[in-house]
Amino acid sequence: LCFVGCPHMTLQQMKDWADAIEGKLRVKGLDKVTVPTVFTASPAVIRELEKTSTFWKLRSYGVVVSYICPLMYMNNPLCKKKAVITCSNKLRTYTSARFYTEAEILDIITGKEGQK
Repeated sequence: LCFVGCPHMTLQQMKDWADAIEGKLRVKGLDKVTVPTVFTASPAVIRELEKTSTFWKLRSYGVVVSYICPLMYMNNPLCKKKAVITCSNKLRTYTSARFYTEAEILDIITGKEGQK
């Protein structure tokens, strides 16, 4: 599982990530992310995102957009048994999630080169 958005993402961050995912998937010949991925944002940002094509792009790539708090989700003792990755230093500090840079996360969630 991959969480991006702790603290919650802005509308522009959502758009930037959608574009980056689109590019990586195209290069790798894939349609969807290969790791379950959740982008989190405030309800207000999600309402604005839903008015754009970016929302539908993210959904088509298999990315879940949610207002949940990843930190509170990960606070559940059962989550310590799950492999969770993040590019959030905050989430990494307070949970068992493993930290990767944004570039590394992008590579991980879009699969290996040539993977179909």
